[in-house]
Amino acid sequence: MTGRARLGAALWVLVAQYFLLLFVVEARWEVPYSWVRNAISDLGAATCFRSEQVERWVCSPWHVVSGVSWTVAGLCLAGGALLVGPLFPATRTARTGLALLVVTGLALTVVGLNPEDTSATLHVAGAVVAIPVGEVAMLLTGLALAGTERWRVLGRVGVAAAVVAMVALVLMVAQVGGPALFGLWERIAAFPVLLWAVACGVALPTRPAGR
Repeated sequence: MTGRARLGAALWVLVAQYFLLLFVVEARWEVPYSWVRNAISDLGAATCFRSEQVERWVCSPWHVVSGVSWTVAGLCLAGGALLVGPLFPATRTARTGLALLVVTGLALTVVGLNPEDTSATLHVAGAVVAIPVGEVAMLLTGLALAGTERWRVLGRVGVAAAVVAMVALVLMVAQVGGPALFGLWERIAAFPVLLWAVACGVALPTRPAGR
């Protein structure tokens, strides 16, 4: 395994800071933040406003931390995907999945750089790309690993997580449960690909599937 591949895996592990800082930023809210109702993007809102989505005030004092965290996570996801090729099987499925992870990471970077309330168009565009493309990327990289003897179980977990995320995306778009469940469906749709990158970054360097 090359040093580049190890660096890529390390970048993927750094995506974990995304989740740590979600809790840190959430803790600074005066109005209780709900993982079931509130959008993830509310943590990065640059101004205070009353949200029609959750019918409560959105005010995130540490919104800059969220923006930086999401931007870093996107760059780590994209950069890692460019470097970890040797850790995956040398198949078209794996290459396509990794390419889509680059797109996902860049889209997440757009989300982080553009708050939902001050740059709504770019923010939404980034999210619209990041979530579904990330799910397909996870599905393809999971399928690639599932076809190996070493990482069959991990690959199947990735495939299953991708399917669950896709179902959640459909439920979110269909507004099942209305605003009361928006945050829940969004998290189930968006988080798995980031957790997948962290898991692969930790596991694959121990026994590269590409060799």
